[in-house]
Amino acid sequence: MNRAFLFGFTAILLLAACSQERDQGQRPDTDDSGTSIITGQVTDTDGAGVAGAWVTATESSGVRHTVFSDGAGAFTLPISADGAVTLLAHTTGRTSTAAPVKEGGPYRLTVQPKQDPLAHLPSAWWLALLPDSDRRKEFIVNCASCHEISAARVIQDGVVRDKARWMDALALMRGIDEYSLIPPDFIDEDYAGWLAGHLTAETIATLPQERPVDAAAVTGAVITEYDLPMEGSLPHDLVVGPDGRIWITAFFYDKIWAFDPETGAYDSFDVNDSSETWGQVRALEFDTAGMLWIVLGGTQSLVKLDPATGTTETYPVGMYPHSLDIDAHGDIWVNDYFSKPERIGRLRTTTGKVDIFNVASANLPVEEGLPLPYGLQIDPQGRVWSTQLAANTLVAHDIASGESRLITLPVANSGPRRPAIAPDGALWTPEFNTGFIARTDPETLEITRFDLGLATSGPYDIEIDQRTGRVWVTGSLSSSLIAVDSDTGQAVDYPFPTEPAYTRHIAIDPGNGDVWTAYSSLPAVTPKLVRLRVP
Repeated sequence: MNRAFLFGFTAILLLAACSQERDQGQRPDTDDSGTSIITGQVTDTDGAGVAGAWVTATESSGVRHTVFSDGAGAFTLPISADGAVTLLAHTTGRTSTAAPVKEGGPYRLTVQPKQDPLAHLPSAWWLALLPDSDRRKEFIVNCASCHEISAARVIQDGVVRDKARWMDALALMRGIDEYSLIPPDFIDEDYAGWLAGHLTAETIATLPQERPVDAAAVTGAVITEYDLPMEGSLPHDLVVGPDGRIWITAFFYDKIWAFDPETGAYDSFDVNDSSETWGQVRALEFDTAGMLWIVLGGTQSLVKLDPATGTTETYPVGMYPHSLDIDAHGDIWVNDYFSKPERIGRLRTTTGKVDIFNVASANLPVEEGLPLPYGLQIDPQGRVWSTQLAANTLVAHDIASGESRLITLPVANSGPRRPAIAPDGALWTPEFNTGFIARTDPETLEITRFDLGLATSGPYDIEIDQRTGRVWVTGSLSSSLIAVDSDTGQAVDYPFPTEPAYTRHIAIDPGNGDVWTAYSSLPAVTPKLVRLRVP
């Protein structure tokens, strides 16, 4: 089994001293729909309002609803729980006590310092301690592609890792790299010494105790976190189905889960008909007939799932498919993750025939390893776009002519991952290694880059709200979702209340604009399905 690019280190557990007060008054209000409304203020120990704090109400079912306090520390939190809930306020470095929501309100939640605030600081700030260089980019793409690099990985048994301990970590990573994804020019001893030289007690002391939050921009947003049916599932991809349910791939269990946001119920579907080979379910997409298509890299196949009956059909494709999209004829296109030179495939759904196409290649030298075809999209002009994560390229394959074109991204080693097509036909690509996103003009192929504000935020996936054109990006290493105005490039960062919250993929509800993602770090943290609702 390939579970590459992870460090298996013990997570840091912590307790925090805190306090909470409740002003006496009426019970929580309700809006016209009957939803309870909790109001109050987050303050520090001097009584001053705390802006940009997370305020979380936890239902008896375990569902958690979180809002942000405004510039004065005030908050309004809608909850839908019929049973008892608890209320908690916290920031990266401070927390209140968790208290039951009973009679009384509005609430005043007083936050006090956590015992170890750096344990709650996302990877992006730790990685920013490393010099901005090609070496940092290489480290991010090779060692942070599946999990965070933060306190629990930098500090072991209370001691900052030295070169020998970094060598141990890299040896562990090598031991699970079954597919040889780490390139030959990644020299472990050099990287171990480099990491030990820059991640030191002295540099760690410069880290901020609090992550910055733009309270004015995020106030009014609501984050809801739902448990998943099984621990350690690695929820990899997700999509909103025609029935409004959220369909999620459980990478480690070869299952698809369908979640009903109205009832909170899950249905489970087994999608690997091979008992001997781990399927490694990744990308998924519905066709116009309501059938769900899924890639299984481990069995080198596509699977069609009928949601109504739960039956599946398996189609071998002769490659490790990483991503998929469906063209105007209903045929399924995939890219070959391990191909060198690069290639893509098409499954003709009416006949089951598979066509393989060699596409324009980056021709990486041996020492640079595999190009790693990654994301795939089909634009309105009938071009199949594939990003090559390690080759720093885009490929545009014209379906009608069979011709392909190679486009090298303007900044070296930018790490293009999962792109999306905008309503105007433009291709938007996340640069995982740089903290930028890039727009490729559909006519001129000119590339314009947009800075998300933090070079180490780890943009992984992009989805676009087709109603508004708003660009949504997963900040895998900043534990956040980022909204970008496609006209101005202005970015708003919505940080998650849970750390680590390594997010991979996004699904947008076409009806109401809700943004869905999942916490998906490897090694496994507690996985969650997450909804962000913005005003």
